[in-house]
Amino acid sequence: MATKLAIISDLHHFSKTLGTAGRAYELRSGSDQKALAESGDVIDSVFRTLGESDVDAVLIVGDITNDGERASHEEMREKLRALRLKKPVYLITSTHDWCTDGNARRYVGAEVFHDVETVGGEELADYYDEFGKENEISRYKTDRGFYSRCFQVSDDLRLLAVNDDMDGEGGRSGYSPAHLNWMREQLAAAKKAGQKIIAMEHHLLLYNLSPLINKGQSISNNYETAEALADAGLKLIFVGHSHMLRTTEYATPAGNKITQINVGALCGYPAPVNRLTMEGPKAYHKVEFLDGFMANGAFADKEFFRQHTANVLLHLVNAAASGNKQDTMDRLDAHGIRLKESLYPVLHIGAKKLQKLTVGRAGRLVNCLTLGKGVDRAAVKALKNDRLLPYVIDLFLCVFDGSESAKALPDAAKTIARDVGTLPGRVVSKLPVGRSRKESIRKITGQIEALVFELVDPAGPDNIESVIEL
Repeated sequence: MATKLAIISDLHHFSKTLGTAGRAYELRSGSDQKALAESGDVIDSVFRTLGESDVDAVLIVGDITNDGERASHEEMREKLRALRLKKPVYLITSTHDWCTDGNARRYVGAEVFHDVETVGGEELADYYDEFGKENEISRYKTDRGFYSRCFQVSDDLRLLAVNDDMDGEGGRSGYSPAHLNWMREQLAAAKKAGQKIIAMEHHLLLYNLSPLINKGQSISNNYETAEALADAGLKLIFVGHSHMLRTTEYATPAGNKITQINVGALCGYPAPVNRLTMEGPKAYHKVEFLDGFMANGAFADKEFFRQHTANVLLHLVNAAASGNKQDTMDRLDAHGIRLKESLYPVLHIGAKKLQKLTVGRAGRLVNCLTLGKGVDRAAVKALKNDRLLPYVIDLFLCVFDGSESAKALPDAAKTIARDVGTLPGRVVSKLPVGRSRKESIRKITGQIEALVFELVDPAGPDNIESVIEL
């Protein structure tokens, strides 16, 4: 008999009691892919759907709340208890659930307050202990006081739900030797019992897009850990944290393959729910997207998520182009960008030009600077009257949606993107610098090239639908 699971991650529930209106919240929301004010409504909608669905259990891969606010946790636990009345729930918590940066905030008008009560790490370890407890096989307590657990999800399936918070090398996310040994023991026990086993951790095990982006999102000693787990028999792991939909494979020197499925953020574009059907030796994976949800008495369709994430860039460009210096500086600050005010006129002129810049003009400029060797002329000509900015937005969205946005891009746009991706490497090859220095730079340009190619035409397993051998 098949076992059906729904997997969600990065719910980032933000209690509306903490303020979801006013200038301060507007700046916070406008700089973030996450739709915080709407997070509770999105969760309610998804939980209702899952509660009435045919799934056998719901898995949640961490960052349940936005910044560990007690109000958010209290509301979230009640939502989970309501869901548990209909479906078993298995979850892990992670850094946002105990506010590791100590920066939980509430918003009133133009003011930001930092007096928000949070649920600390020591309390959090037991806060959600009730979920899945009846099916718990084993647990491990880390030096930080968090628990990793192994659950019996169905007659022939076990789940390794591990907490990687600050248990790795140098206090980074990851696993101590003792923690990793416990994980190996659970894998061996499942094998001995003739049962399948899958895992979930919050931070990335493998780089899923590029080391340029994912290096700080992955656990310490990531590929060594992946090798150890794969060689011990783990074939499938779900992760969160990056908010990106990506499926990544890694084969160990011994020939054992592990598949990592990165689950995107439920409260942000593209609002994904991952489905997994376990049948015989195979696991069938498919991502579904939330069509919409009710908020404040009105229906918001899936375009809401796309526009909210696009606005992370668009609001910044539009503010700079408008000539409103203070608004621009405020929005830059919300993004964590520190810019000298003396540079604002340059930013203003650049933003105005970017709003109107066409692919044709941009392509001609690049080709002029590179003596005609920058980007494909035929591709530029095909899109010459199109504005450049919408294509930039589409590539930005590809980071989060598993490159679904790339499927609608014209072939000419993909050609131009690839040419731009290879351009830094081509420039470096002509530089009059020493061989060792050039090779060092080429490592970075090679990563840029691989990143762009992955965005427009993913080379690995399909990020939306795939089959994994267990």
